[in-house]
Amino acid sequence: MTADSKWISTKDAATRLGVSTARIRQMMADGQLTGQKMGNKYRGQWQVLASDVETRFYQKGAKYSMRVKNRMTPSPITATVDTSYNEALRLMQQNHIKSLPIVNKHNKPIGIVTRGDMLRAEPSQVTSLSAFEIVSLLEKVTMKKIMNAPVFAIDENSSCTNAAKFMLDNNINCLPVVQDEKLVGIITDTDIFKAFVEITGGGQAGTHIEARMPDQQGQLAPFIQAITNADSYIASIVITYDDSGYGTVDVKERGGSEENIRKELENLTSIDNINFRPSGQDKLITFG
Repeated sequence: MTADSKWISTKDAATRLGVSTARIRQMMADGQLTGQKMGNKYRGQWQVLASDVETRFYQKGAKYSMRVKNRMTPSPITATVDTSYNEALRLMQQNHIKSLPIVNKHNKPIGIVTRGDMLRAEPSQVTSLSAFEIVSLLEKVTMKKIMNAPVFAIDENSSCTNAAKFMLDNNINCLPVVQDEKLVGIITDTDIFKAFVEITGGGQAGTHIEARMPDQQGQLAPFIQAITNADSYIASIVITYDDSGYGTVDVKERGGSEENIRKELENLTSIDNINFRPSGQDKLITFG
């Protein structure tokens, strides 16, 4: 694509964005890309506005990448080993945070303090100390005394999937993020939840199709093809496996009819336990 090209072909747009030409047509239909139909000589062919493609390309990595650096909170609030309890509590309350990385003079993480650590450091509620005495006592407590050290951290280019695994394995709810051993951000379990909801199409209209299939090469492609043959647009795909040699695939689709999709899936003899559930059926239930 040259610098002065205003319009490019759908094939060139697909190559630039790393998607299929069908996806480019869908994006034009949804208004995400500007398209124009070519003259009668090329009837049925479309061009895409080059500037839209470039904008989409540069936004793609920042918005949709599953790298930690694109999901973390950058430049987090920090403290030092000499920060007092009262000052740390003020930082947490004013900035609505639950974790406070502790850094040295080189901005290298050396510990972390959570709201739970802060609560455990407070005097018992049955203490005979006055409120003034408690405040005075806590002013002498520094982060060096209550921080968790050594601290686990993760490189900014790591995947969110591995960040989540590290959190689960170590029973923690956040990880400081580093670049060349210097703190650049923090990623929390809430950030991971948000990413999970986004990549699985949460909040979007559509239907979840769940099916069981053998954990063998070549099983997934016919299943996906059958759904797309029914004029469905696939919003997300999630696959889980068990020890029985089978996998369960959950596809969220939009635009197709259950009747047409079922007809297509009938030709796949290795697929079973097919279940359809429109996302609108899932409601938050309140008790009490």
